[in-house]
Amino acid sequence: MKKSPHKSFVIAYKSIALPLMKFIIKRLGGNQEVAEEVFAKTVSASWQGWSRFEHKSKFFTWICRIALNKIADYYREEVHGNSVIVAPFLEEIAQAECNDLTPEEKLILDEMRISVRACLALLPKDKRKLLYLRYWKDMTIVQIAKRFNVNERSVEGKIYRAKQKLKDILDVEYPEIYKAYEKANKENS
Repeated sequence: MKKSPHKSFVIAYKSIALPLMKFIIKRLGGNQEVAEEVFAKTVSASWQGWSRFEHKSKFFTWICRIALNKIADYYREEVHGNSVIVAPFLEEIAQAECNDLTPEEKLILDEMRISVRACLALLPKDKRKLLYLRYWKDMTIVQIAKRFNVNERSVEGKIYRAKQKLKDILDVEYPEIYKAYEKANKENS
């Protein structure tokens, strides 16, 4: 008698649940809450794809690949969510047209640019260069990845960390600028 797909998945799942959770926790640096979320998404995706599992590899290898994809999805969502404030801020400062501004607004924009440049100068050189290429040279993630001979996810992560570091520096060095920008963003949304 042949086992139903449901029963064979449950048997396979029971044998790998704990090792899979350990695998995910290790990849996420010990973040238990996120690991549980990724674990649930991984199990759900593997359940949905169970009929397509061709047994060319071990079940654990297959489900770990799914887990890595779900971890990448999680980080991609984090990068996107945390870029909502910093990236537009950098883009607006870099691309602001002075022709449409009053003399007072031009002065404020110049002061803001000076402040941002001062904060950028406090960043490590590699982070500063990534932000420069992305927001002042308008290079795409793909172009930056090719330039540094790394993959796109690596560039996305590095830009995310650079923006977070810049945000932290802005909060310390020029809190009034960053708070004013955050307030304006909330009012416009």
